[in-house]
Amino acid sequence: MNVYVDNNEKREEFMNLWSQIAKERKYQVTDLKENSEAFILKAKDGTSIGTIEFVPCEEKLLDMNDLVDISNDTRILNDLKHSYQVRKMGVKKEFATKNVLLDLLKLAAMHAKNNQVHYYVSYLEKNHYNKLTEKFKFRIEKVGEDVKMGKKTFVPAFIDVEDAINNTQGYPIYIKSIAYLVQGTKKVKAFFA
Repeated sequence: MNVYVDNNEKREEFMNLWSQIAKERKYQVTDLKENSEAFILKAKDGTSIGTIEFVPCEEKLLDMNDLVDISNDTRILNDLKHSYQVRKMGVKKEFATKNVLLDLLKLAAMHAKNNQVHYYVSYLEKNHYNKLTEKFKFRIEKVGEDVKMGKKTFVPAFIDVEDAINNTQGYPIYIKSIAYLVQGTKKVKAFFA
């Protein structure tokens, strides 16, 4: 279950949860952006377990040093309206499972569908990037050099949403099912009935 952060109480819950996740994973803690769309991922029992923030790409954000550098990426610059940064994506360690990762991917897929997103950019932890590209066969383009923050290495990543949804060959079935969800095909019923 996902909860959209649309008031101060949920915003505070999001930031408390993100602070816990960031502390566990040694991430930087920054506040939510005013124009962002943020979600709290909940377990079936209602426990808050994860966060994700979608921030629209805007020219005024291009010089921020904690974001993927999109200043030379014409795909995004020519389509800012349909491009988002994915930030504050994380899950508390005790809930970090494949199913929870797939729930985050489903949430991102539905965000893409509902907002007509063409491109996502994000920093992904190197091991998460490797898992998504090697194990799940998800197509993510590396757009720059790895960045070292503390003891962790992050990969600047670019996802062409249309390509990821339409070219599913090689994906394991649980990733294909997310693409079917976004496409709205009849195959969805087999996975999400």
